[in-house]
Amino acid sequence: MATASHARARPRITICIVTYRHDAFLADCVGSVLTQDVEADLHVLIGDDASPDGTRGVVEALKERFPGRITYFRHEQNLGPSGNHRFLIERADGEFIAHLDGDDIWLPGKLRTQLRLLEASPHAVASCTNALVFDGDGQPIGFFSNARSGEFGLADLLCRGNFLNHSSLVYRAEYKAAVLAIPEPFLDYRIHISLCRRGPMAYSAGVLAGYRYNASTSVIRNTNDIVREQYWEALLDGLPDVPAATRQRACADFLRRVAFRAVRLRDRTLFAKWWRTCREASGVSAWRLAVSLVNNVAAEALRQSVAAACRPILRSAPRILYYR
Repeated sequence: MATASHARARPRITICIVTYRHDAFLADCVGSVLTQDVEADLHVLIGDDASPDGTRGVVEALKERFPGRITYFRHEQNLGPSGNHRFLIERADGEFIAHLDGDDIWLPGKLRTQLRLLEASPHAVASCTNALVFDGDGQPIGFFSNARSGEFGLADLLCRGNFLNHSSLVYRAEYKAAVLAIPEPFLDYRIHISLCRRGPMAYSAGVLAGYRYNASTSVIRNTNDIVREQYWEALLDGLPDVPAATRQRACADFLRRVAFRAVRLRDRTLFAKWWRTCREASGVSAWRLAVSLVNNVAAEALRQSVAAACRPILRSAPRILYYR
């Protein structure tokens, strides 16, 4: 029989939940965390970014339901998503830190799966999972990514974009300082890149989170130009750490996204601006970057064409939000 001194200690996980005008979703969000069946001590930090709705009342009811497990911070002035994240991360303790948006949820078995992944991969700095995607009304519309289970490194994130679901993120608390060192404002993509600069991300393709897509408070929906600038800043954070070929591929992937956006907006100046910026950052000749861009655009155009052709046939086929 094992003595108490040899008994395995339960890890402590701090879950940082950022919320703004999520009173309709927050009870499900927090409930999905604190009902996880996992051998760990869970503590929830809620950062309410001066919500003008009934968030305070929802949290008070949750604190009665889960006594001693929730710490609530209501900001009197709006900090913004990144400021709210930073505020909570600074106060997080324990062996692991998790992030979750107040309108998203976790599915049963999520934390147990991720702790096993991190235990089996001690070199991995963090873990993410796939997610079921809901629309603003809560109806399922598809999956977050088509990525397969495995490990992803910095090059994967730079060359294929932000295909990791942030509301599934769990990372070792020893890397907390790296996240706090990111200057504001920032996207969750930059957090992922900052972590992957320190080591790989262990990923489960299991659908273990729920992501609410394009809600009325979505940053991507409301501030596309600002998001693009912050997305580029995230790329710049990782480009110096990768070989020239990876920098070329990463810049071509970013330009492909800009090209499709410019076509939709019929804005040539948008592409011209980012062509110059990416050309300088890539460190390769204009024609090499152009070839990479053409190949990237052609591959994405083919994928979208095949998806459009199959849609009338596969009417119930789930949508993939981010392709790996």
